[in-house]
Amino acid sequence: MYEKILEMQKKDGTAPPPPQINPFDWNEDGKKDIITGSDSGQVYVYLNTGTNSQPIYGKPAKIPGVEVQRLSDPYIADYNSDGKKDVIVGQASGEVSVFINMGTNQSPLYAAEMKLNDGSLDVGQYSSVSMVDWNADGKKDLLVGNSRGNVYVFFNMGDNSQPRFSDDGMKTQISVSGYATPFVADWNGDGKFDIICGSSDGKVYIFINEGTDKNPVFGKSQTLQVNNKELRLPSHTAVVPLDWDDDGKIDLLVSNKKVVEQIGGRTDETPFGIYLLMNTGTKEKPEFKELKPIKGKFKDDTVL
Repeated sequence: MYEKILEMQKKDGTAPPPPQINPFDWNEDGKKDIITGSDSGQVYVYLNTGTNSQPIYGKPAKIPGVEVQRLSDPYIADYNSDGKKDVIVGQASGEVSVFINMGTNQSPLYAAEMKLNDGSLDVGQYSSVSMVDWNADGKKDLLVGNSRGNVYVFFNMGDNSQPRFSDDGMKTQISVSGYATPFVADWNGDGKFDIICGSSDGKVYIFINEGTDKNPVFGKSQTLQVNNKELRLPSHTAVVPLDWDDDGKIDLLVSNKKVVEQIGGRTDETPFGIYLLMNTGTKEKPEFKELKPIKGKFKDDTVL
């Protein structure tokens, strides 16, 4: 489950990059922690000092050895299928890097940055990464959003232990107004993967797979509803589908980034926030009634 201001502000006061969230049980204590990026390019972990039902996140701890040049956007996955958590990082340049865990899950030790395809895997600006087996060939492909709101898939031409991705991404039918942050989940419980995507307009979009896992087809999107109203946060959103309470239903973490606007002589600030939405519906028809803020000491330049 990823607030960027500082030197990246535009003239209208808004900051371009979206947040990205990556919840993960980092220290294997059974509680969901949060991994974040930052303007500086470093990656941080916030450990859950509360419970999963009442999460509280303390001060950030830097993940040693995991850093890119600018605006890191991390995604935790077992990149090379060795059973250990690696860190895949999107960044402002549009490139994607991976940091392989040479240690253990209890005591991770990350190798030096490896740019995928020697830096030629590039979506333009502000890459946001997740993984999915797009064509049901048993291999993990890369799903990458960019600042224009487009989402591309890069097919794995190698294997799961030694992934090798196509240089040219295939543009998918997934598109939002800007700064796409795609994530994969079976939204309607039909056994096929769907796409949930944050956007620069403050909404969350759901793209239902009307094809198959081998040949996915996505039609018109629907927007996330909370208490029967369209969710629209004041700034860029990122979303992560997960089963927060282990009841077999999709819950959501949604974040918005910090935005500072100069309106006349007044400065308006939209604070960074992460929210938990619990599914009160069913596995086949998710429903959400409440946007519950997550408590945490998140850094001002957080990229979730």
